[in-house]
Amino acid sequence: MYTKKLSLWVAGVVFLGLSQMTYANCNAKIGAIKHLFDDFENYHAQQANDAKKRLHISVRDTQDCQLYMVLTSKNQNRLKGQFQEIPYYVRSDIQQTISSSVTRLNLVNSSVDIELFIPAGTPVKAGSYSDRLELKLYDSNSTLLDEREFEIKENILPRTSLSVVGYSSSSNVINLGELVSGREYTMLPTFKVVTNADVQLSVNSENRGRLIHSLYKNKYAIDYSLHIDGDRVNLLGESKRKFSYKGQTVFLLKLGMQLGEFQRKAAGEYSDTIRFHVAPLNY
Repeated sequence: MYTKKLSLWVAGVVFLGLSQMTYANCNAKIGAIKHLFDDFENYHAQQANDAKKRLHISVRDTQDCQLYMVLTSKNQNRLKGQFQEIPYYVRSDIQQTISSSVTRLNLVNSSVDIELFIPAGTPVKAGSYSDRLELKLYDSNSTLLDEREFEIKENILPRTSLSVVGYSSSSNVINLGELVSGREYTMLPTFKVVTNADVQLSVNSENRGRLIHSLYKNKYAIDYSLHIDGDRVNLLGESKRKFSYKGQTVFLLKLGMQLGEFQRKAAGEYSDTIRFHVAPLNY
């Protein structure tokens, strides 16, 4: 009777010792973190697809280990910059989201690929942004084996475009028809400015705000005024107007024009060339 009890107790001790030895032999460590793909810097709110940043994370010395990793974000999954914070999301082929800034990552063949993405349509101002991510490697008993921090730094480039919409948008020539003294013209094109930065619109009149006769030139000229969104533009020199980006990515600028008072002008064609240029500021 006593011998049998003693044998069972010894077997239990041996089994417990083997379990502890197997657990102690797991020396896995986080290996390389490689950037596979990154198009954050070219992101703009008008694009159709999400902006993506893809990372490959490897783990070494994984023999006899059952592992998983936990990914956390210092900024709660937001890229912080001087002007704003950009929310982003984390996804991988095998993952479990624990909270908005904590993600559990399961390994496949001692590695995992993760993807950070900014959803298409998110308003983003050009500038520098960053976040700090922390990876923690655990075994099946939730014992911490290794940890690593790495920075996410992105410089989103300014993007600005100028196009013409509405009336006569298919041509860069505006035909006013018969010129009438003092007449106001409202059936003019609208400029569409798409931007992710503060911008400056420059306007320059070749004839300094005058319609010049095609044959007689300056001998016969008609003064006119130009308005953008109701504000008169000074055409005696280069006129500059600034627009501040505040989450608005599209500006629609309506043009208006009014002729000055005139009489006894030669019949014929009168014209001027107005140049519009838009560029981002402070980049």
